[in-house]
Amino acid sequence: MKRILALVVCGACLSTASAATLYRWVSPNGVVTYQNTPPPRSARKLQVMHLGHKSSPSEVRKALSALHPVVLYAAPHCPPCRQVRAYLGRRKVPYKTIDVAGNQAALRAMKEHTGATTVPTITVGKHVLVGYIPKLLAEELTAAGYPAH
Repeated sequence: MKRILALVVCGACLSTASAATLYRWVSPNGVVTYQNTPPPRSARKLQVMHLGHKSSPSEVRKALSALHPVVLYAAPHCPPCRQVRAYLGRRKVPYKTIDVAGNQAALRAMKEHTGATTVPTITVGKHVLVGYIPKLLAEELTAAGYPAH
């Protein structure tokens, strides 16, 4: 009997761990926030998303892009930058590209935000990757929760 009870408790814990809840709301001053903890009472337009085994991959990617946005700082004629774009495309990871070639303001902003001055520089949430090392990028995306394919 104790074994059965232990199995039931473990199963419940595992099913809870695989599901996540994401809250989206608008603050009184109009700022849209995504967070994995409930919003303050002043929040408006609350949306609750339950992410788990029944969620579609596109729902999961959309929610993750709000929690752990991916930004690629790149230049047009940069072969490693093209490789990063191709990899993110194959993995269907939503991302934003910031072209820093010839754009001093974007380059300064990249340096302030990441500490880097070379491309490609990739941010996954608050994590910064300088250069394209496929294994490291894959690990960062997986750690952030992005599905493998």
